[in-house]
Amino acid sequence: MNHDELSNNELNKSIGNIDPETVARWLESSGNYKVLRSIQMRDTFAGQINSPVKVLVVDTETTGLDFATCEVIEVGAVLIEVDQDTGAIGAVLGTYGGLEEPKVPITPENSAIHGITNDMVKGQRFDEAALKTLCDEAALFVAHNAAFDKPFMLRRFPWLEKSIWACTFRELPWTQENYSGRKLEYLLSDCGYFHGAHRAVEDCNALVHVLAQPLKTSQRMPFQVLFDSANESIYQIAALKAPFEKKDFLKSKGFRWNADDRVWEFEAVGFSEGKEVIEWLREQVYCTTGKIMLGFRIQAGVDRYSGTALKQQFKEV
Repeated sequence: MNHDELSNNELNKSIGNIDPETVARWLESSGNYKVLRSIQMRDTFAGQINSPVKVLVVDTETTGLDFATCEVIEVGAVLIEVDQDTGAIGAVLGTYGGLEEPKVPITPENSAIHGITNDMVKGQRFDEAALKTLCDEAALFVAHNAAFDKPFMLRRFPWLEKSIWACTFRELPWTQENYSGRKLEYLLSDCGYFHGAHRAVEDCNALVHVLAQPLKTSQRMPFQVLFDSANESIYQIAALKAPFEKKDFLKSKGFRWNADDRVWEFEAVGFSEGKEVIEWLREQVYCTTGKIMLGFRIQAGVDRYSGTALKQQFKEV
């Protein structure tokens, strides 16, 4: 028996039948430890619901990144009841998790990302009726990367064309609220949780655990923010003829390079953020107090995160 095995045996004898949660709380109370708890599937998050809204939290795994050519191979969905005023989460009303064999085999490189192999999906088909039952209940769809998940879902399930989506990665102010990152693993850790599995329905469950806690700084519930932002338009702002020497500055602000149009672009959620970005461009990039010419693509309602190519408008602002 090695030293580690001896230590573990002695530790188990000394602890006996003490409740692990009691030990966790005792460690935390010392101020020297942070204990992460494994997430579990729950029937309820115990929030008081006076004005219920049904929300479907969705996650997908796919054969690649291009929704026009790649396929959905896994869908996870968790239907929850949320109070439209307080953002509290109550009962879990239903879950769905399913695999589907794609027309083109999954590559080893892709399997390494999500852990799904060709053997796992062989002969599998989505239970579309069961999934549609959950979808038909939902007033709002939520994903941690809606710009990725929604186009894939629309291509596989065209009956979702009227669905309205919100994005927890993009629309919640994680940086301003002092979270260590926007990735789900970071958010879980900041909320005191971890999870080992990264399958679609488990990731939905993990996201619900995060959304069930108040934001760290403002103490607002995440769904209070999401319900407001879901009604906002998304403004894709193109910085036309931006000076080359400003490229690092634009990148640090969150602009992304569109290689096809050869222009830096920023997606602003809502008029207020759009106005702030325009003023920043005027002062910091174009260095003028006068009007500037920008390109705009606007997504609203069912067009949000749909992946639809919208015509660019040009406007002096």
